[in-house]
Amino acid sequence: MCNKKSIINNANEAASTVLFQAMIAANQGTFAVGGCIIENSSGRIIKAMHNNALKPLSTTNKIFTFDPTAHGERQLVSWYYANKTSLSLPEPKELTVVTTLDPCAMCAGTLLTAGFNVAVVAIDDLAGINYNKSFLFKDLPSNLQNLAKSKFGYYACGYKNQDLSIYVREYIGGTDVAFSNSIVSAENLMGCSSIFQASVNAVRNNSSDSGLKPSLLSNPANLPDDSLIKTLFRKVYPEAFKLSIPNNRLPNTDLYNLLVKVKNSVPDAKNAVAFLDPFGNVVLCFADTFGVSPVQTAFMNVTQSYAKIRYELMNDKEIYEKTAKTLTHPKYGTFVFLNAPNPADPATVMMLGAYGSTLEGPVPQIFPANLQYYNHPEEGTIEELSSLIMNFPPFYTQLAQLSIMQTATSPNK
Repeated sequence: MCNKKSIINNANEAASTVLFQAMIAANQGTFAVGGCIIENSSGRIIKAMHNNALKPLSTTNKIFTFDPTAHGERQLVSWYYANKTSLSLPEPKELTVVTTLDPCAMCAGTLLTAGFNVAVVAIDDLAGINYNKSFLFKDLPSNLQNLAKSKFGYYACGYKNQDLSIYVREYIGGTDVAFSNSIVSAENLMGCSSIFQASVNAVRNNSSDSGLKPSLLSNPANLPDDSLIKTLFRKVYPEAFKLSIPNNRLPNTDLYNLLVKVKNSVPDAKNAVAFLDPFGNVVLCFADTFGVSPVQTAFMNVTQSYAKIRYELMNDKEIYEKTAKTLTHPKYGTFVFLNAPNPADPATVMMLGAYGSTLEGPVPQIFPANLQYYNHPEEGTIEELSSLIMNFPPFYTQLAQLSIMQTATSPNK
């Protein structure tokens, strides 16, 4: 069976392998996308994974956000770096990440940062990095467009005079992508596309109850210090809920000083990011941890930690109701960068894409913005960063409505 194979020999077998992972994701109630890492020289499957952004809660059996960044491709890259040394894994340039669906901005930025070759079966015309099927990657900064053209490949699919034209295409992409000279069947192309499309509406319907509005919440800072909510957050960030900003959309100099301190505490960190809840509490504040992997930026650390801890608490029947009344969806809070991200860095594409995945839909239209920064980018300009955001695929510009603004108290003003 396709899920049991350890060696694959062509693009169609690769498509079958990742389609099986997408089927597992669909059964779990999350977005039906699957992927795997293949060793180019041997066809060996090193690791296969599926989307884990959402999982059912044991407390309510409802589908709930586990980790908005847990897309198959992003997870594969993180798994690779966690196991590279112990398993003596080949370098990313010698591997191909195969995915059922054109990577979103987050996954595209992750893969480009890491340097993997990427093989794609189906197109995603809403969030995919090649959403318009042009293979020009105009939604990426100019310095990354040629890199994407060399690293990404879209498998040839179907057979002329045999399959419907909608399922027939020629290969386009880089020469180092595994199995670039073979063909995916029309059935596997249709399967990869259809299972994702069928999952999207179901996922959004099941996960629409994402959290209470701020007016219905109780301030978690008022909980006893030995409460499980504070305890779990302080395991990863000991200062959680200790600093409070009077207005969560108006970060002040206290938060700026904290971000500087956190960034300087981690060698080689370029940035730090804080998350403020609707009450202005600093829930989390992390720096980049590039010692873990080149994709473990401050923002990824923050959004992943908040979602996973909130899920763990919501999954505990003893604390479920208290959690629901004190912790809500991050769209009601504020993410604050010390430095605006470098617009030419593929990790910025990853972070902005991850922010869009974190929102899961439109952010409440509250001014100032949900995403802010104190300092201008250390490289590039704010105008270039804004242009990058405006050129993103439709999901980010039309649905999530990404925007970023400088804080009112920035030292650069």
